[in-house]
Amino acid sequence: MTARWESGSRVSVLRRVGIVLGVVGLSANALGGVLLIASTTANGAGSRSVTASDDDWGATTDSAVTQQWADPALLGERDPAKASYNALAGITVTVSQTKDLTTQGITVSWSGAAPTPVSRFSESFFQVMQCWGDEDAGPSPEQCMWGTPSTGIAAMLGDRVGGRTLRLNEDPAQQYSDEYLVPPPASNPYLRAYSVPFETVDGDRVTDVSPYYTSATTNEVSAARTSADGSGVIVFNTLNAMDAPHLGCGAVTGGKPRGCWLVVVPRADTTAGGTNVDDLDDGMLNGSPLTATNWADRMVFDLSFQAVGTNCPLGNAERRLVGHELFSEAMTSWQSNLCGSGTTYGWSQIGDEEARTQLLSPIDGAARLAVISDPVSKEKATGNVLRYAPIARSAIVFGYNIERDLKQSATHRELGGTPVSDLTLNARLIAKLLTQSYRADVPGGGTTAPITSNPYSIVTDPEFVELNPEFSDFMAATAPEGLLVSLGSSDANAQVWQWLQSDPYARAFLSGEDDGHGMKINPAYLTLDLANTPTDSFPKADLTTYRASSIVPEPGFGTLDLRPYMTDMLDAAQRAQRGESGSKIVWDQFRQPSSFVASGAQLPGHRFQLALTDRTSAHRFGLRTASLVNEAGQKVAASESAVTKGLDSFVAAAADETVRVYDPTQRTLGAYPLATMSYAAVNVCRASTAELKDYSRFLTYAAGAGQARGAAKGQLPLGYLPLTAADKNSLTTLSALLTDSAGIKKLCPVTAEKPKDDKNVKKDDTKKDEREKPAPPTAPAPSASTPTPAVETPVAEPSEDTAPPPAEPAPVAVETAAAEPVLTAAVSTRGWRTGAIGAMSLGLPCSILGPLLVRRARGLPS
Repeated sequence: MTARWESGSRVSVLRRVGIVLGVVGLSANALGGVLLIASTTANGAGSRSVTASDDDWGATTDSAVTQQWADPALLGERDPAKASYNALAGITVTVSQTKDLTTQGITVSWSGAAPTPVSRFSESFFQVMQCWGDEDAGPSPEQCMWGTPSTGIAAMLGDRVGGRTLRLNEDPAQQYSDEYLVPPPASNPYLRAYSVPFETVDGDRVTDVSPYYTSATTNEVSAARTSADGSGVIVFNTLNAMDAPHLGCGAVTGGKPRGCWLVVVPRADTTAGGTNVDDLDDGMLNGSPLTATNWADRMVFDLSFQAVGTNCPLGNAERRLVGHELFSEAMTSWQSNLCGSGTTYGWSQIGDEEARTQLLSPIDGAARLAVISDPVSKEKATGNVLRYAPIARSAIVFGYNIERDLKQSATHRELGGTPVSDLTLNARLIAKLLTQSYRADVPGGGTTAPITSNPYSIVTDPEFVELNPEFSDFMAATAPEGLLVSLGSSDANAQVWQWLQSDPYARAFLSGEDDGHGMKINPAYLTLDLANTPTDSFPKADLTTYRASSIVPEPGFGTLDLRPYMTDMLDAAQRAQRGESGSKIVWDQFRQPSSFVASGAQLPGHRFQLALTDRTSAHRFGLRTASLVNEAGQKVAASESAVTKGLDSFVAAAADETVRVYDPTQRTLGAYPLATMSYAAVNVCRASTAELKDYSRFLTYAAGAGQARGAAKGQLPLGYLPLTAADKNSLTTLSALLTDSAGIKKLCPVTAEKPKDDKNVKKDDTKKDEREKPAPPTAPAPSASTPTPAVETPVAEPSEDTAPPPAEPAPVAVETAAAEPVLTAAVSTRGWRTGAIGAMSLGLPCSILGPLLVRRARGLPS
């Protein structure tokens, strides 16, 4: 009886304890979950980030808009009796981004349209333009930038299709009132010609638009092709008020930036008067898209722009920062958000070597923080205390804008004029482009040996066609306008040459050997010894000149006329997207004075542009980027994972082991060969206390709110890779050091040339700096001899479908997961997260142990 009672008592106790522990566990877990959700919500308050991968060209953003032409909710019911109705009824158009716009490229794609005839724009095409207009009613035809196609493009279109001109009574729905009359010239005072006037955002109304925009500055798309499957895609270049003041997009009025509109006019196979194109004498659709009947077929997309012309408050302290262009897009985005710190951060884009020189300069007013790729050499750094931290991750890319210019005998002739979506380049092909070794890149077509036996362009190069077989169907005369490269020197340029010099095939070509198909380097470049000499710029060494006729005076045009430099990588990307290199080889004898002029943008369907640019600029202007053959012999795109692998293969710099730099001898599977890392470098002992404090704020922002990816001001522009946890830790450590007075005293000797606090700092702020003790650093400051500890990660295993490594031993990539963007917390969440962790630490064991005890009680005899 006693044993039975003890057994029953034990069962009861176990059951009760188990139930209590289970309840405690459930409650604690619930509390922890609530606290964790609260902390996450608070941490993201007021911020929006893009966490999706930005590897895909033309990918839509969270502000993408899709419209169906027949949707009555947009512009009302379309008229089913209209001649164009059936041809347009099934059209759907998507615009990839409609908010937070600036001067950039956006993707406009469509489906459900009739195909455009091959090699001509006689019918069934799209016309796209940017307009300003009423916020509610939208734009009128008078408010659109339209009507200035180049001579070449105009020749591909029917009568007045690319213009603003109207023909009397061609459109039954059009009002031909006096407001559309063109002012007659003095030579013909009775002329009655009609045109849709252009009205600027400031109220000017003109029929001659040339004072506001021309074929060289407009962004209008006169004609865009629809492929055989009814789909099409273009990159449209939006312009803000800085680049198109007559539209005013983004200009601040009434306390907010002005919005604008994207207007898409699909053209079918009938004129405004209802005549089918087959019944026209020339078989070409005619009439402006601005005439009333054609305008009624439009689709309208509301665009919001980032504010233009906003400045930091007057009275802010001013602080200079300098550095290379790979960081410019991030800095431009962050500047306005940093105004709230009480400091205006002025940014100057300069070359890396110039930035390093200024960083060491003893002159007052020189920037004490520079963004560079390679550290200052040990010899030059003597007497200076320099500290580095990674601040931006990106890549050098070869952006392209290529449309299929196909032979009549091409297998898929119906694809003519559509964009090429895949391109592969290797180091030797890049070396050929950079040395004017194709005949098309030399004035006069390369009439001296051995250029005369070289291919006309990359399109007819057997090595290129082997990597890109579809180009065997291209016209033999097709050629890019060279490789668009920027003027000046930089570490990024030097990295490209390092890559070329490390590739045995490219190096052999640069040394004068042929490529196996008989092609040799342009001899003008042999004396530069580009195979061995460290180089940080892109020389144009061929001094050949060419005169097309006796009308052209001596010496004719030269290399810099035929293949001009771009201002920078951003300019190269924008020009490639426009299809216009700026080549000036057309002699205009009627110009005052006579000179060579540009022939304008390449024709639709025949564009072929290649640009050496950075990943962020390519993303901004909608350029596709070429895959490169890396050091391991693999074709690798500039995807986020491949760039990360490339960065993981960087090695410690000899000048400073805390900086990791590109090493072309690393053969890492799956790594993109031209990944780049930007470092913030601070000359600690030459900076004043006020400068150090301001630089600390800047670095804190860069490691925190600046890592949230997105298109809005203050975010990390798409194309950059977010910093890893180790990178952010390095930035915050450096930031803490800059406000640690005790640490600075230990680093900086008493005799150091340390300037007084900057005069630009307000007196009140200076006194405050003297009163307040700086916050202690959160982690030990890195020394010049101690590298930042690497995160331990598993070694990547090569997949079965990747190329095998070369015969020599090759390092294998270390897999590092990309860090998620960090958002600035609206409130402190440390307490909530601590509470959540504590609650879950109690709840999880209880919720496991409780049911086990109850189950054990059931198994005992009662």
